[in-house]
Amino acid sequence: MTSDDLDGFTVRFAALADGLALQRLRQAPPLSTEDARRHLNRLIDTELRRRS
Repeated sequence: MTSDDLDGFTVRFAALADGLALQRLRQAPPLSTEDARRHLNRLIDTELRRRS
C-alpha cells in the first residue's frame, strides 16, 4: 500500500470494523465471525489492489 491515502483507508477500515462489531454483537441481522472477517479482508484486498 502506498502512503497516498493511509488516513482515508484507516477511516474506512475503522468504520467497517466498528459497524461489523456492532452487527455481530446485536446479531441483527445475523453475522458470523467468519463473515465479518471476509468483509474486512475484502476491503483490505480492494484497497491494496487499487494502490498497487
